[in-house]
Amino acid sequence: MEALITQFNDGDWVTGKTFNDELFQGYIEAIDHERETAKIRVIQSDNPHIIGKLSLSLLENLRPYETTSLKEEGHLLNLIDLALTTKDKKWFMELTSSLKERKSQVDSDK
Repeated sequence: MEALITQFNDGDWVTGKTFNDELFQGYIEAIDHERETAKIRVIQSDNPHIIGKLSLSLLENLRPYETTSLKEEGHLLNLIDLALTTKDKKWFMELTSSLKERKSQVDSDK
């Protein structure tokens, strides 16, 4: 069980199930190592009522989110909006840098 506790960090993108068995995608806002739970900011879910809200999940019910899909321009733009909403300047700068790289790569392929 120790491997699960150290596997995730605050800010990591994950998929999983809530205590109410709702599927979600989101990012970790806080981890409670004693209870082996995480507070997740839900970005997508099969329950539209929890989108944008915090939800609890057991660490064992979490899986890392595949980051390869986050390289697409549309995904980057959505994440930039989220970074602006959460006022995360560092993340915003990382995402805009990735977007610039992506656009220059597309332009060089033309």
